[in-house]
Amino acid sequence: MPQIQHINQPRTGAFLHLFKQRYGLTVSKMCALFGISTQAKFNSIVRPVEGNSKEELLDPTVALILRLYETHEFLVPLNNELSLEDTYRMFQRVFGKNMVNESSFGQLLGRSAGSGYRWLSGSGNATPQVGIVLERMRHMLGSGMEEPEVCYLWLDIVHQEYRARGLTPPLENIDPQQQLLQKYPLKYKYLAS
Repeated sequence: MPQIQHINQPRTGAFLHLFKQRYGLTVSKMCALFGISTQAKFNSIVRPVEGNSKEELLDPTVALILRLYETHEFLVPLNNELSLEDTYRMFQRVFGKNMVNESSFGQLLGRSAGSGYRWLSGSGNATPQVGIVLERMRHMLGSGMEEPEVCYLWLDIVHQEYRARGLTPPLENIDPQQQLLQKYPLKYKYLAS
């Protein structure tokens, strides 16, 4: 959409739906991009009960945001999170392929062992909360942190929460603080005390 299509038509739920399809965005991502409070609200805008989304006008500000994205495609914040597949491969590179399987992958992201299988087989999507984790990991990598640093910092957080709940954490045989101290001694010297 480098240029506005149908410039003289007011923006409706149908335009919002086309935008979602064009970029392959999830409903939660669309809500974040357009400031729509809930997924149910988004669905009611795109598919109203009467089925007349073509005629239902968008909230004026949502319509303006949509036109902004239509005319300035570079402003659409895409790829701001790691994919599940990329995250899985990163964990395998850092922790070892024999340590990270589909089961432990789901647990590393705070979900069930079965979630990892569903995600990697393509039969399930990440929850919005997992999306936030993946987005923060991309941010960490983008800010100059190396993959091992990101992974060991995350594993340390995972271990803390699992242990606080009285559960056995995934990859319990890895000491993430020791690894951080060994790989980045100056940056993480406070872990030595």
